[in-house]
Amino acid sequence: MDDLLTTKQLEELLKVDRTTIYRMLSDGRLTGIRVGGQWRFPRNVVEQCLVNPKSVKQLVQADAITPSADVLPLDCLQPIQEVFATAADIGSVTTAIDGKPLTPMSNSCSFCDLILASPDGRKQCEASWARLAQTTERAPRIEHCHAGLSYTRGRIQVGNEFVGMLFAGQFVADESARRALKFDEIAQRCNIPAADLQRAAADIRIVDPSRADWLLRLLQKVADTFSHIGQRQLDLILRLRHVAQIAQV
Repeated sequence: MDDLLTTKQLEELLKVDRTTIYRMLSDGRLTGIRVGGQWRFPRNVVEQCLVNPKSVKQLVQADAITPSADVLPLDCLQPIQEVFATAADIGSVTTAIDGKPLTPMSNSCSFCDLILASPDGRKQCEASWARLAQTTERAPRIEHCHAGLSYTRGRIQVGNEFVGMLFAGQFVADESARRALKFDEIAQRCNIPAADLQRAAADIRIVDPSRADWLLRLLQKVADTFSHIGQRQLDLILRLRHVAQIAQV
């Protein structure tokens, strides 16, 4: 019996769940025997795989789903984003890591609405969002978008995969920062009349530095909630796939 591993021991060695092990048994990737109604696995076969990390990856990869933004249940995330944006009095959007929006913008100001309504302006916004996907720092921090407004992002992770971002933005630190915006340059890049932008600038929110620290903490909590929801959705997908495979037997 010392040469046979239990299902629990195999879970710990391969870092997979019990459902995955049973699926690997059913499609021939694993060899096991029944002992008293319980599955047991030859230790020597498993240890040979563990000697070579690539063997472990090959053993389980056919069962793996690489998490992506597709696992995020956007119909669940959108109401949370709406409440967050309204409570914090900022604009908010959830995007993929390439900067493409996954949800409509919540609580947007008139200034940003003008920019987002312009194809050139939307491209500028998406480029700003995508830029923050390239930063390796995990904690949110205040950045400046193409128009000079402050914004920040929280990482959404499912498993070990970075799948999306929750943004909070459309604000400045004080009135002087709002007056200092370069309306002519923004208008030229976004193909929008500068006078329209200048009038809409009165709607840009002011968030002082002390409140900005609170916003960063709240943003990360909401992003962590999105990550948790995404993980639960992925787990459900795997379970449903397992049920479908059983039904085909």
